[in-house]
Amino acid sequence: MALKGEFRPCFQTPWLMLPSSRVEEGEEDGEGEGGISFFDLAEKIEYGDVCMCGEVHVYEGCCVGSSHGWLVLLDETANLSVFDPFSGDQIQVGSLKEGLEFTDVDAYTVMKDPRAFVPKAIVMSDGKKNKDKDGVVLIYGSRKKLAFCTYRDGKFMDLDGAHQPYHDIIYFDNVVCALSDTGSVEVWDFSGSFPTKITDMTPSFPLKTANFGRSFKDLYSSHFYLVESCGELLFVVRFIGEFVDGDGKPVREADLLGDEDIQPKICPYKTLLFHVYRLDRYKIKWVEMESLGDQVVFLGGNHSMSLRVGDCPGCVKDSIYFTDSYWERVDEDYSYGGHDMGYYNLRDRSVKPFYDTNRCKMKPTPFWVVSNPW
Repeated sequence: MALKGEFRPCFQTPWLMLPSSRVEEGEEDGEGEGGISFFDLAEKIEYGDVCMCGEVHVYEGCCVGSSHGWLVLLDETANLSVFDPFSGDQIQVGSLKEGLEFTDVDAYTVMKDPRAFVPKAIVMSDGKKNKDKDGVVLIYGSRKKLAFCTYRDGKFMDLDGAHQPYHDIIYFDNVVCALSDTGSVEVWDFSGSFPTKITDMTPSFPLKTANFGRSFKDLYSSHFYLVESCGELLFVVRFIGEFVDGDGKPVREADLLGDEDIQPKICPYKTLLFHVYRLDRYKIKWVEMESLGDQVVFLGGNHSMSLRVGDCPGCVKDSIYFTDSYWERVDEDYSYGGHDMGYYNLRDRSVKPFYDTNRCKMKPTPFWVVSNPW
């Protein structure tokens, strides 16, 4: 499946991949069955729909990642593939059943909810050097371990991580960096015949974030992201109000049903706040950042990334653009899910929309996508 006319845009600014605007709420039965379109942040134009290209369909599996122009797809039988939605190119990577510990419970989880088993997958490729190193790295399983598979081998192998569960992974300059739930960072060098761990940093968890999480644990959930920005590693903490009313205020679940209410109020989850830290590699410490400067960060189910605002027409500097990646709740209700999108400005601490829609249910879940430069 590719865009009509085999359209391949030349852009640096990520585009938003989202359900086709012609699909009405409640009509989608599965991931991508209603079609997808793309929203250009710079021009504020939506391009759709995608059409068939050979016998390949972009959503034969569930999208578990978007990285370097590729969508990472996991089907209900645990087969993983990568797909370029602009060219129609597809690579069959391999089965998670080959090389990894995989139980009947895991098989059931993948069949019912692939992103509960693989919450994040990224592509390893620099497009220029040794193609034998190209492949996929992912977080998987109930313990959120790490695994990788090269296209050449077609067999998954565990990465020997010391700080599971992991929350995010990124790839750049032949290294994979992994962020754990304690804020530790491990780095593997993939330039050799086998990945080698070269760094294991365990800075203290940021006190500000820890205190906020403890104080408002009944109102917010926290989600962690790792970003490479201008050679620095950033730890981005996203706070999502579990139940947010029409005024943008987080409310407790017990308050959803009043004394005179027959049905509880519908208050979908919503992102309200971010904390951002820079890793001081000499002091092994997370240092809070009040500003991103001229950078713009893009987060969600995609490979987390930071770009210069000058390379992102239509974007607001010092901002974090985010899509919904609350996989535990994205499909819990027919009336919402996939909806949690917007941008957070660090200067005024505001959350604003970048895509105008009245839809609260977005299926397939929107992802940031960049054009494959190779």
